[in-house]
Amino acid sequence: MDTNIRPTVVSTKRGGYRHHTPEFKRAIVQQSLATGVSVSLIARKHNVNANQLFTWRKAFREGKLGPPASDDCKLSPVTIDESYRAEPMRSLDAAGASAGAINLEVGKVRVRIEGAVDSATLSLIMERLLR
Repeated sequence: MDTNIRPTVVSTKRGGYRHHTPEFKRAIVQQSLATGVSVSLIARKHNVNANQLFTWRKAFREGKLGPPASDDCKLSPVTIDESYRAEPMRSLDAAGASAGAINLEVGKVRVRIEGAVDSATLSLIMERLLR
């Protein structure tokens, strides 16, 4: 009996590297920068290695991915009302109250905050207004 054994060679050559556009990279990075989001899940969702996404995040912080898209960043106009003259600054009393007012206008919504406002409350108001 003649047995001819030939090794089977399977080509394991991998495909070429994928090249992603800067817009794609910025979009994925923006998603991964959201509060409470898992970078690993975002990477898997877009079929990208998590380490690659961390590299893109670093490049984004360093400005190497270019400026963010114009729709990503919106600035609100600010005006200073010179007609209101506050008293000179004085130290807060025991209750922590101080004189002053903050007027916020976003679209048709107007909010006036008087007295002492802690930063957490102001952050919450701004977050809800800018949605």
